Amino acid sequence: MTAATLAATAGLGALYRRRLAVTTKTLSGIVGQIATPILWILVVAPALDTALGGFDPSIDYYTYVAVGQVAFLVPFTAMFNGLNVIVDKDYGITRELVVAPIARGAITIANALGVLTIALVQVALIVGLAVARGAEFHTSPSGVVWFLAAAALLTLTIYGVAEILALRIGRQEAYGPLIPAVGVTPWFLSGALFPITVLPAGIEQFALVSPWTHAVAVMRHGMMQGDDSGLEAIWYLGSETAMAALSVTVLALFATLTLSLAVRAFQRATTA
Repeated sequence: MTAATLAATAGLGALYRRRLAVTTKTLSGIVGQIATPILWILVVAPALDTALGGFDPSIDYYTYVAVGQVAFLVPFTAMFNGLNVIVDKDYGITRELVVAPIARGAITIANALGVLTIALVQVALIVGLAVARGAEFHTSPSGVVWFLAAAALLTLTIYGVAEILALRIGRQEAYGPLIPAVGVTPWFLSGALFPITVLPAGIEQFALVSPWTHAVAVMRHGMMQGDDSGLEAIWYLGSETAMAALSVTVLALFATLTLSLAVRAFQRATTA
């Protein structure tokens, strides 16, 4: 490992542990992280199954929508953690961290990894509750890898967006309304509840370039093997594996771009 790499990653572990501690230090914080997955899987998803489950008799709609719930929850969690960026900058430890012998980029990356860890715990809770409730996942070890890769990359993508917006806006009361607007609204157009092919033409084109859409399709490819994942509606290719790889590549590019911009935004915001 080179000296430059060591310098860039110095303190990353400590910063990561701090972000987890901040998010889970109170009972209300812990309850808040687990209440939403429980509500969605045990209450909302069964209600959606009852209301909309007849659109395709060949698909178990509860399983279909349970996978889609992951693409609802992890961006919301990522966006919500943008509030911590504002609090840390105005009232917290950011001033001390930027004068410490650590790379400023490591602060953003550690925060992103902390949020990712929390999101993956929520994902595990969703899957476990869905199985207990009767979801019929058809998967394999490689399918689980596809699923987790899509969930992780979507989380990192939206956290990058969250940090950029939090640093640019700088006020909790102005940032708060963006949490549902940015973190949730694109989910309705992602194929999480219904195939994107039923969307109006102009909206469908937007959905095709949305990271939510690619994440939902790859997650269904991983957890509902043998069913229509939605990848064909994006890529129109014959190979599910090739289409999943293309969508994961898109998600990786999104994550790299937004996190790189978030690092730059943090450096600018903390430079006197």
